[in-house]
Amino acid sequence: MTDPQIPYQNIRQLLAEKGEYVSLVSGVSMYPMLRFKKDPVLIHPVRQELKKYDVVLYSKGSQYVIHRILEVCDDHCIIRGDNCIGEEFIPKEDIIGLIVGFWRFGRFVSVENVVYRLYARLWVFFNPLLRLSRRLQSYWSRVKRLIMKKFP
Repeated sequence: MTDPQIPYQNIRQLLAEKGEYVSLVSGVSMYPMLRFKKDPVLIHPVRQELKKYDVVLYSKGSQYVIHRILEVCDDHCIIRGDNCIGEEFIPKEDIIGLIVGFWRFGRFVSVENVVYRLYARLWVFFNPLLRLSRRLQSYWSRVKRLIMKKFP
């Protein structure tokens, strides 16, 4: 396996040469599935048709991003992080790799695992509630600020 501590400028080339890449994630967009700098992910090159619920690595400018596919279209995918409310439209040619698993507490969790697959489907299904909750929090914060201005 590839050492997750070695920084690679071109992960696409590394995946083509080695066939896999292991790295820690640095961000919270895929929380709770992937925790910030705690859960290494195993990435393989895309060798099959992409499908809904796949978690992919794609390039966004000079950054690499890991998010979940919500819908596969002819030339692009609709993608969103598990901890995000906004969707992105990513051209298929920007998708570099496919997450095939990750390590949690030292144990490898395959994306083929039945429990993981159930989690992915439930998380996508209930994501609109997360979006609604975040919007309500935002509105409530605005109301509180207005009240505080009126009655200091």
